[in-house]
Amino acid sequence: MKLQKLFLVLMVFAITFGLNASPSQEKSGSQKAAPRPNFISIGTASAAGAYYPLGVAMANIWNKNIQGIKFNAQETGGGVANMNMLHNNEIEVGIANENIAYDAMKGNPPFKQQIKVQGGWVLNDSMAVLVALKKSGIKKVSDLRGKKVAIGAPGSSANVFGKLILKAEGIEENQFTPTFLGWQESADALSDGFVDAALMVGGQPFPAITSLALRTPVTILQFDTEKFRKLSTYPYTGGKIPAAMYKSDEDGDAVVIRSIVYLSPKLPEDLVYEMVKTIFANIPALAQAHPSGNQTRLLSKKEADEISLEIHPGVIRYAKEVGKW
Repeated sequence: MKLQKLFLVLMVFAITFGLNASPSQEKSGSQKAAPRPNFISIGTASAAGAYYPLGVAMANIWNKNIQGIKFNAQETGGGVANMNMLHNNEIEVGIANENIAYDAMKGNPPFKQQIKVQGGWVLNDSMAVLVALKKSGIKKVSDLRGKKVAIGAPGSSANVFGKLILKAEGIEENQFTPTFLGWQESADALSDGFVDAALMVGGQPFPAITSLALRTPVTILQFDTEKFRKLSTYPYTGGKIPAAMYKSDEDGDAVVIRSIVYLSPKLPEDLVYEMVKTIFANIPALAQAHPSGNQTRLLSKKEADEISLEIHPGVIRYAKEVGKW
């Protein structure tokens, strides 16, 4: 009987100790490697831009190489929407222009609060351009006073760029009529005469502009990129769209912005390491989806620090492995 009592006491002690000890052990393990999700959504933008085909390509690459997780690219309103969706746990991966994510992390307008995301890698160099039909005679952004201008889908980063580019050319918001349409809808509206110009933001050549140029000659509008940079709170660079790209008469102006893949901080380090390693082993597949996929690259520590971007530990692990960090 004494032995039985002793055994029961030891059993109670073991169970009690085990219950008290297990939470800290599980917490320690979760810090090293959080459980892998079964499903990962990738926020892109309008299907007629560069984000969507590149997002679909990334999903295909991961589905072929990473077991046990279903990756899916979805069409969204663009960068601003993707930041909010990451914040609301509606997606785990989101593509956005670097300036939009910067404002999201700082809680600057149009965001109502600071949004916690971590950086991944540069997907491509987006270029913000304004396009008009050649027959309209519109050649410069300054010609758009009093005109109807499509500035992207509601909630997209294009909304910010459109208003800022026009303002840099002396056109205030009450001096033009904004229309909120996706990329292909903007191109169709331009072709049908419902708008006078449309802002397009993405990798070049841009699918919606290319398809429009096949229907009717287009003009990429000119504007002073230095004026735009001085007005902006972010250090953009200017660029040119060669006339040959869309068979226009003259080169057009553009604002260059890096499009970056952003990640939920909740994604485990080992999974993100596997994701980024797989992407960089399949760059040709990205380039096949869209020519700008060839621009996919890692950010250096210096580049990340310059824009106050915290890089996901899984990405840093891979970057160190290949000598980029």
